[in-house]
Amino acid sequence: MSLYEVSVELLYIFSTAFLYPVIAGLLLLFAWSLAVFGSLIYEYTSRHRTLVDLEEIGLKAGELSRTSRTKDASAALLSYKSSRIIAQAMLQISLALETNLFHIKIEKILQDTELSMAKALEPLRIGVKAGPILGLMGTLIPMGPALIGLSQGDIKSLADNLVIAFATTVIGLVVGGICYAAMVIRTRWYRQDLSDIEYAIDLIRGGSDETT
Repeated sequence: MSLYEVSVELLYIFSTAFLYPVIAGLLLLFAWSLAVFGSLIYEYTSRHRTLVDLEEIGLKAGELSRTSRTKDASAALLSYKSSRIIAQAMLQISLALETNLFHIKIEKILQDTELSMAKALEPLRIGVKAGPILGLMGTLIPMGPALIGLSQGDIKSLADNLVIAFATTVIGLVVGGICYAAMVIRTRWYRQDLSDIEYAIDLIRGGSDETT
């Protein structure tokens, strides 16, 4: 065999060897994307945002902290739980109220909240890219055996490989679509949550500043 034929044979072997890992990866991604869809629905039903309550609690916490009733101010903040991220932020803010470094710590809390939001969105960003990429790989890899089957008149091999190619394409696109939709929706939710957290902090600070 010539060097060219050996190279082609090696490329064919290496490329086809990725078929089963690609299929396994797609199936795992598909199962994970269904879990993401379910968690998205759960998060939607569990979100209870009320701006009036947020304003009332923020002003109350600011007034209580101004009179050195930090325990009561912390309890007021912890009572507002419109979402998981806001509940975590309120816990951190309530702990910061009980220290003398509130204005310093609050900036760190905001930065950490933004980082946690970005971290939560990272798997979705990966899924948006990984799903179609694996779907494309699952489409192209079986095309080699399919063309060989066609040249040899093996219609069954051609049909089987084409079924794999089309199925992996569909699954990859479904995974990418679910991840993209979840990423867009959660990005909007997280921006709203961050805005609410900053608003609550401004209310707390405003209540404190009015009396200084």
